[in-house]
Amino acid sequence: AFFTSLAVHESGHALIADQMGAEGVSIQFFTHENNNFALGLTKVKSLDRRSKLPFAMGGEIANSLNFEYALKLYRRQPTVYNRSLMLFSGTDFLWYTVYSFYLSNGSSHSDPLFIQQETGLSREAILGVALTQSLLNFYRVASGTDTVVPYFTYDRYSVNFMVRLANW
Repeated sequence: AFFTSLAVHESGHALIADQMGAEGVSIQFFTHENNNFALGLTKVKSLDRRSKLPFAMGGEIANSLNFEYALKLYRRQPTVYNRSLMLFSGTDFLWYTVYSFYLSNGSSHSDPLFIQQETGLSREAILGVALTQSLLNFYRVASGTDTVVPYFTYDRYSVNFMVRLANW
């Protein structure tokens, strides 16, 4: 389940890069570059500078969708794999943010650091979004309801974090 989540994350970067018209998209796994180890790394040779934020958020966007799929599967068939996939995809943004900002001390080339550079948001604000998403995902699993659903929307130049409130 972890490797599925990792593959979905990197594929999300590649798919959004392709949508943004990037050229030379490549994905690598378990790579070491510039004195930093990366579980996964998606690169582009050229990309409209204004599309860097959607590209940087591509992994989180993809794993948000992956969580929705895993939750649906888990509710029909509560296997260990489906539960694990929910865990990894539903907390992807949170653990990546904690790792990037607090464990690697900002020394790695990571999505949260690029997001911070592109938006000017503080580490705490980005962590707040990631924590909110993960807590709402946990609530949905524990409650068995979808009254509050976190999700991302994006276009060519922006990304939005949204929360949908369902009818009671």
